[in-house]
Amino acid sequence: MRLHRLILASIASLLLSTTAWATPALPPAQPLQGPGGSNYAHADVRQWHFNSDGNEYWVFTPDRPAPASAPVVVFTHGWSVMQPDLYRAWIEHIVRRGAILIYPRYQATLKTPAAEFLPNAAESVHRAIADLQAGTLNVKPELEHVAYVGHSAGGLIASGLAASWQRLGVPEPRALLAVEPGKSSGPRWRQVPLEPLANIPAGTLLLAVCGDEDERVACDDARRIYTESTQVAPRDKDLLLLRSDRHGSPPLLANHAAPTAPRFDPRYPPSDSSSWLLNRVQERVRQRLKQGQTSAHNALATDALDWYGIWKLFDALCDAAFYGQDRDYALGGGPAQLSMGRWSDGTPVKAMQRLSQSSP
Repeated sequence: MRLHRLILASIASLLLSTTAWATPALPPAQPLQGPGGSNYAHADVRQWHFNSDGNEYWVFTPDRPAPASAPVVVFTHGWSVMQPDLYRAWIEHIVRRGAILIYPRYQATLKTPAAEFLPNAAESVHRAIADLQAGTLNVKPELEHVAYVGHSAGGLIASGLAASWQRLGVPEPRALLAVEPGKSSGPRWRQVPLEPLANIPAGTLLLAVCGDEDERVACDDARRIYTESTQVAPRDKDLLLLRSDRHGSPPLLANHAAPTAPRFDPRYPPSDSSSWLLNRVQERVRQRLKQGQTSAHNALATDALDWYGIWKLFDALCDAAFYGQDRDYALGGGPAQLSMGRWSDGTPVKAMQRLSQSSP
């Protein structure tokens, strides 16, 4: 009888271990607390859309409750992402934490010359700031607390706004995050001009981030932004590599689409100029799956690369720049900055790599 129980226990243990082995680990969920977390100060977001004299822009303000004033984030989109839909989850995360967000559309069409991107963005920022200062959007801007963030071509534009803030007449930067910025090189028709990065003012907290599977822009411009921002002290900036991890399913892929975070709010239906891009990316994913080129990963998913990577970094960068808080999550190369959470089986997600070697 005892032998029988031992045999049954062994079989059960074998079955459990086989099941555990056969079930892939799940990626980390969004944390509740801290930078990147879901413990929001505001329950809702208000969207304001303006289109006049050839300048189109959106302003997002915190709501429920609406603050009297708030810091300002200028968010510059990637090439062709002319509506906020493909970044809406990240936008709402930033705003529900308590910031005003300005989303300038810097290209009227796909044929807008790259030389016009920066002045177009600056003009929309002027207009949005004027709207906010006039009190028509209910929340006043705290212009001593301004951060710039951009993805892809937007990373170059955000850096340009920060570098040429005096010439362009936009608010002085306190923080700058350039995510997978590019490209300032290559064929002339594809180049997005970079402003003199040495003009980014001292005291700005700066992060340049690239992805290890980003075949579109790689790390060239991220490295330029880090290296050429010579007024920014080494302790106030970092160059980081976001790394893919295929330990579990779905995998975490640090490709050029990683920073996108789509959400289509029924109050703001997607427009034709944004849905074409979503459809194109989804079709590309379907074709790759059919050809066996990748796993079931959704290139547009919001996942741990956002919560523990880009969102965490930007949250902490703003908190450090505005309030002197959470600096170790933004800068310095420590575990708070570089760690990426754990898979459901306890395995750590591949940490970010610090490509800069400045001392904390």
